[in-house]
Amino acid sequence: MKKNAKTDLIIDTALHILRHEGDYGVTMRKVANEAGMTLSNVQYYFKNKDELLKAMADRYFKSCLDDMRQMDPISNLENPSNELHSLLESFLSHGLKLTQMCRIFREYWAISTRNEVINQHIKFYYEEIALILADKLRPISHSDSNVSRAVSIFIPFVEGYSITAQAMPERIDSISKIMTEVILNLLTDEHE
Repeated sequence: MKKNAKTDLIIDTALHILRHEGDYGVTMRKVANEAGMTLSNVQYYFKNKDELLKAMADRYFKSCLDDMRQMDPISNLENPSNELHSLLESFLSHGLKLTQMCRIFREYWAISTRNEVINQHIKFYYEEIALILADKLRPISHSDSNVSRAVSIFIPFVEGYSITAQAMPERIDSISKIMTEVILNLLTDEHE
């Protein structure tokens, strides 16, 4: 993909269509028409719908991954609970904000159930999240296998919470305290 103002226009147009019509509404021809371009011009930048869907997802993925990379690893080795609690709470709070990109990402989950290209793209995104999160948690962990287990609980819980947060009877602070204990126990367990 060649990055320029036209690619941004194409992605913005496709995101608008996805937001209002779902992925079945996103066709290369419709994107071209709504962007005021020819189909061949859109296909010059994105050879097919899968490439366009990946570029649309990458806009969201890049933002999320950049935010995660900016977070400091847990550094208080004597009493890591407060830092871990803050980390969890910041992740969980995203579940309370139903942004346009969250709505669009939910569409990607749906698309990934029937599109192997998008499924693999989302898989790579989650693998990158797992690596970044492992780096944040590793300083307080007893072992790499403990980090692996903690990440394997942390990410699915946060992702599930983002979908169900509005209906949960417990407040985010209470939930993040409970999950802090669970994750901390996984990280510091000396029995593998």
